[in-house]
Amino acid sequence: MKNWYWQAVLMLAAGAILDGCAPHTPAVQVHSVAYYAARIPPPPMCAPAAPPVSPAPSVVADRTLRILVNSANRRLELLRGHTVLASYPVAIGFHGSAPDRVRGDNVTPLGKYHVASIRWATPYGPFMLLSYPNRRDAAWGLRQGIITRSQYRRILRAVDSGGTPPQNTPLGGYIGIHGMGPQFPDRPGSKVFPGRWTAGCVALSNWDAEQLAAMVRAGTPVEIVGNVPGYAPRIRKNRGGAGPALRPVVVRDGRKLDTLLASLKEPIAAEPSP
Repeated sequence: MKNWYWQAVLMLAAGAILDGCAPHTPAVQVHSVAYYAARIPPPPMCAPAAPPVSPAPSVVADRTLRILVNSANRRLELLRGHTVLASYPVAIGFHGSAPDRVRGDNVTPLGKYHVASIRWATPYGPFMLLSYPNRRDAAWGLRQGIITRSQYRRILRAVDSGGTPPQNTPLGGYIGIHGMGPQFPDRPGSKVFPGRWTAGCVALSNWDAEQLAAMVRAGTPVEIVGNVPGYAPRIRKNRGGAGPALRPVVVRDGRKLDTLLASLKEPIAAEPSP
C-alpha cells in the first residue's frame, strides 16, 4: 500500500514538471462575423485623386474672328483679319436691308454690332442675338421721335456697359443670326432657303448655323452692309405708287414666324380700294 502511494505522488510531480516545460496554447475562442469585421484595419490614407479634365472642344471660340454680312450678295463671311475662313449663303429681311428700321417692318438693319449671346435650344437652332439697336440706331430713333429720351438713355447705358440693349422699344429687337428650323434639312451641304423672307434676322441653313455658332462667341464683332430695298417699295415704284403692298411675315400666338413657308400659309389679302 505504501509503495502504491509513493508511486502516485511521483507520477503527479513528473506531470507538473512536464506541463511547465510544454508550450502553453490557449483555447481558441470563436466570435461572430461582426466582431471580426469591426477589427478589419482601415485602408491606408492617400491623397485624393485629381478630378478628370474634360477634353477640350474641337473648335474653340477665337477672339480674333469677325462676321461680315453682305445683304446685297446675301453672303455671310467669317474672317480673321482679312482672311476668309468660311462663307455661307444667307437670307435677309422680307423688306430688304436698311440703316434705319423700326419694330415690325421686317428690315435687316445695317451697321456694326456684335454677338450679344448665343442660345442653342431654339425653334431655329442656334440663335446668335445681335446687339441691336446700337448707339447710332438710338440717336436716329430719338431724332425721329420714334423712341423717348428715357428709352434712348437705356440703350446707351446698355451699349456703354457691354450689355444687351433693350429689345422692346419701338426700334424693335431680337435681330440675330440663326438656322431655318426643324422642318428643313440639317446635314452637310444643305442650303438656306434663298431670298428675303425673315422678320429682319440673317438666316443660314441649319448646318451652317451650327458650324458658325461653334466658332464664334459673345462679343464677336458683326458688320452688316449692302442696302437692299424691300419688295413693297419696288412694287409701289414700278406702279407709280398704286397697288397693294405685300403683307410681311405675320405674328401668330405672340411669336414671329421667321420662315417663308409659314408666311405663305395664308393668302395675301389686297388692300381695300380707296
